[in-house]
Amino acid sequence: MTFSSLLPRATTFAAAAATLAGAAVAQDECAVADPITPGVTTMFDNTGATFSAGAPAFSCGNGGSDPLDLWYTFTATASYNADVSTCGSAFDTRVEVYSGDCMNLVSEGCNDDSCGLQSSLNVDLVDGTTYFVRVAGFSGGSGMGNLDVSAPPAPPFECVDAAPIVPGDLTAFDTTGATESAPDFSCAAGGGSATSPDVWLTFTATADYMATVTTCDTASYDTKIEVYSGDCGMLVSEACNDDDPACAGFTSTATLMVTDGTQYWVRIGGYTAADFGPGEVLVTAPPPAVANDECSGALPLMSGVAEAFDNSAATNSSGAPDFSCGGTASAALDIWYTVVPTQTGTVMVDTFGSSFDTRLEAYEGDCGALVSLDCNDDSGSLQSMVSFSADAGQTYYIRVAGFSGASGAGVLNATFANGFPNDDCAGALPVGLGSTPYTTVGATDSGLNISCAVGSSVGSESDVFFSYTAATTCTVVVDTLGSEHDTTLAAYSGDCGMLTEVACDDDFFGSPGFLSQMIFEATAGETYIIQCGTWNNDTGPGSLNISILDGPGIADAVCVGVPNSTGEAGTLRAEGSLVATDNDLTFEARCLPGGVNGLLVNSIVPGVNVMNAGGGVGTLCIASFEMGRHPVVNSGAGAVSFMVDTAAIPNQNSLIAAIAGDTIFWQFWYRDVDMAGAPTSNFTGAVSTTFE
Repeated sequence: MTFSSLLPRATTFAAAAATLAGAAVAQDECAVADPITPGVTTMFDNTGATFSAGAPAFSCGNGGSDPLDLWYTFTATASYNADVSTCGSAFDTRVEVYSGDCMNLVSEGCNDDSCGLQSSLNVDLVDGTTYFVRVAGFSGGSGMGNLDVSAPPAPPFECVDAAPIVPGDLTAFDTTGATESAPDFSCAAGGGSATSPDVWLTFTATADYMATVTTCDTASYDTKIEVYSGDCGMLVSEACNDDDPACAGFTSTATLMVTDGTQYWVRIGGYTAADFGPGEVLVTAPPPAVANDECSGALPLMSGVAEAFDNSAATNSSGAPDFSCGGTASAALDIWYTVVPTQTGTVMVDTFGSSFDTRLEAYEGDCGALVSLDCNDDSGSLQSMVSFSADAGQTYYIRVAGFSGASGAGVLNATFANGFPNDDCAGALPVGLGSTPYTTVGATDSGLNISCAVGSSVGSESDVFFSYTAATTCTVVVDTLGSEHDTTLAAYSGDCGMLTEVACDDDFFGSPGFLSQMIFEATAGETYIIQCGTWNNDTGPGSLNISILDGPGIADAVCVGVPNSTGEAGTLRAEGSLVATDNDLTFEARCLPGGVNGLLVNSIVPGVNVMNAGGGVGTLCIASFEMGRHPVVNSGAGAVSFMVDTAAIPNQNSLIAAIAGDTIFWQFWYRDVDMAGAPTSNFTGAVSTTFE
């Protein structure tokens, strides 16, 4: 660089210094603060300045009773975190930022030394708020300096300006005034455009999981979403969605498998260039950690009680030995259980009935020094079984995983000598829906008589106890069909010290072998004690079967729902009158997750089946272009009832009145979570009503 090239710059600096020196007193008080522009450097010189009259003391930088201070002001044009700095100034500075007005200043931040003897601080600014910046020297110091307030970030109209998303939290966006960026969207429903005003957001995955990116019911216009990996110069599309049929307003849901540590770019646009506005987007957070992901968190197995599991969100155990069967331990995705027999004997554990290729290993010892007892990959199928001799009172560890990193839903079945832990109410074994084998051979009399027992039975005799916690509000059927002895049954609410009978049966009419069946209304979250007794001490193997009964009522069934997070399929029941002019039709959606929103949809034509409708897990059985939507309702404790105005039934873009002879198809859509805890949606079974 030549001397001549420096001359204009030096001359300009000298001129600016002279100007500043002459104007230093102009901004000597808050009331005459000079306006500044964030993003533009302001040069100052506090030589000749005085101590501000009536101003508060600096809240940082002790010392200097007479700071030679200058004042500046600006109004924030956005809400953001701003850097306020005198770094690079020629003397020891301090700086404080205030909101309010000159008579009522409120300190937002103060700094004395940050970058050497100069000052820098961060301040959260609020759009439209006026701020005052006060600069001075430490202990009366003065000289030339530079003041910088960072400008607001660029709108996220391009990939390089993408705003951050925190998975699990709603993030606001607004495409009003946005530009159309490249590349073209790779999805658009019929008639939609490949470009539109769009914004960009970004997040980095903190786990491997199936993520959902959605504006479902949270945007004010017809959106589309595309998610990319790679970088802004070389984007790779991972998922794209225009319309989620389960969402209102043609909003969108994109689903993709994300990889831990990978950055993703979320682009939100509209159906056409005319579709823009504010909204909120949600990226689902990683599923919660698996409680028994490590040996130290192993969960207990009960003999004869099937244990459902899912290793999809599991990790590879740290410090555990390799599996001694079924290949290496890489990508094992293993979870852990314990067995503690009360009597010496043989323990058998299998994964029969699981949905994927499993492997099992049993250990003795402790988690820090495990000794393998048996290992199995395939036992006549792709499921596994281990068996070993066990001592009473000893703890044994069972490790279950998939072959070659496989994962999914499974079931563990354990059989071992465990006496009768459920021989009285206090030891009731937890059971869920389905069949649970048991035996009353060797069981004692709890003393709790079953009130409905008939004939010579005293009402309980050899009995065992189970507990069932209702996952949702449903009608529950409990029976002993398939048992090999004369049974009695009772169900109770309350606790063992104060039981209230809710159902009872000795002989179910028409069942072979004098077996039992009872039906009662179960409330979501409530635990019921189930007593399985004998008639006249006729003991033997039994089967306790629990299922859900909720029918279509005055409607006709069209299809059955897909099981939801409660383990049950949601049901839809119609009550009231099918006489169109009565206007007395009530629907009840039951067996739902508690506290979720949903809505009734209907179609005037049979429609078609759409599996995984809207990216959810349910099947929309009445999909058509003649569908209507009813108001959103909440499931409460797992069941919701609502009346339909048969004189004003929603149809695609209008209201219709039911008349005699009309057949209308109905189904209930509701929000849910999948097995990994990620948001999804589902449908109840569908029904049809033919009006009279």
